[in-house]
Amino acid sequence: MAIGSKPRKTARRKTANGNGSTRNEHPEAGAMGVQHGKYRIISLDGGGIRTLLSLGVLQRIENERPGFLDDVQLLAGTSAGALSALILAAARSPSEGVAIARNVWFSPGLFTIPLGNQLGALVGQKALTPNEAMARALTGVLGDKTLGDLHRHVVIPAFQLDDRNPDEDMRGWRPRVFHNLPGDTFVQMGDYLVDLAMRSSAMPIVSPVYQGYADGGLFANNPTLAAVAQVLYSKVANIHEVLVLSLGTGDSVDYLEGYNESWGYAKWLLDSKQPMAFVAASIEANVEAIEFQTQMLLPKGSSLRVDPVVPFNLGGSVDQQVATMDRIVKRFDLSKTLAWVDASGWMPPRRSRRAQAASTEAAEASS
Repeated sequence: MAIGSKPRKTARRKTANGNGSTRNEHPEAGAMGVQHGKYRIISLDGGGIRTLLSLGVLQRIENERPGFLDDVQLLAGTSAGALSALILAAARSPSEGVAIARNVWFSPGLFTIPLGNQLGALVGQKALTPNEAMARALTGVLGDKTLGDLHRHVVIPAFQLDDRNPDEDMRGWRPRVFHNLPGDTFVQMGDYLVDLAMRSSAMPIVSPVYQGYADGGLFANNPTLAAVAQVLYSKVANIHEVLVLSLGTGDSVDYLEGYNESWGYAKWLLDSKQPMAFVAASIEANVEAIEFQTQMLLPKGSSLRVDPVVPFNLGGSVDQQVATMDRIVKRFDLSKTLAWVDASGWMPPRRSRRAQAASTEAAEASS
């Protein structure tokens, strides 16, 4: 199995109509259509290892409302969220996929930065972290599964650096949204899930370009609106059937104090208190704008954003960061989230054992 930035070979599968797809039709499965009048979307932001916050919240919801995750029809994810979304979609059930997605982040070598990368990054000539370890970890989980193998819909943004348009006047970089929804000629069902995850998570400066793609967070770090738009375009559900639970990777409540300041790149990119402020501001503004637009687009009560407040510095080591995130997840107040799950119609009506027992006793008493 190929790893790193080399394209995967598709020799084991026959393609249809020369479009790179292994199928002419989209897979039809019960989990992919409207169920009990609702089409449920879980959207996962990008954010590196902070995706563990999103996964932790999902696990807590599942613990409180068993079956919540397995009712989902579409999983959208960008960057690290793309890894989680694809793993959940490819697992035997999304509820089983949460632990698998979490464990990926503890794979050997994932946070090892070779000296060559450190020196190259220091002078701006090389990405900080290699991508081989992540590719191996994802291959161990996803194998050679493709979009055509999934029984749930997915939406995965990535940024194409060169569309190779033969018309030089039109050639350029393009936002791309990979998915397995019907009605789009761009879809290639033979695309490997590992490749989609690596494309969406190729963060500039931090990670190498992957197959001509960079991180989807450049335009949709919150993939909620991309998912909703694709669902409505494909007509698998109408706007009144869509429910969205959007999960962030922690709101650190950043800010820059200033008024009519003449700041150069040193302040916007190199400030010790707020390094890469320009990048952070661009991504966070994008996330919040998409959330506002989603709220305005969908009927009231159809979407919920969950993004726990986190400290700016989660810890000096990976272990410390994980421990901090686990504490935040454990202490996070889920009451609003659970109330929304119950009121929105996310979970189909299920009679509790107590209700069933009461009904049985009543029937027996009347007979």
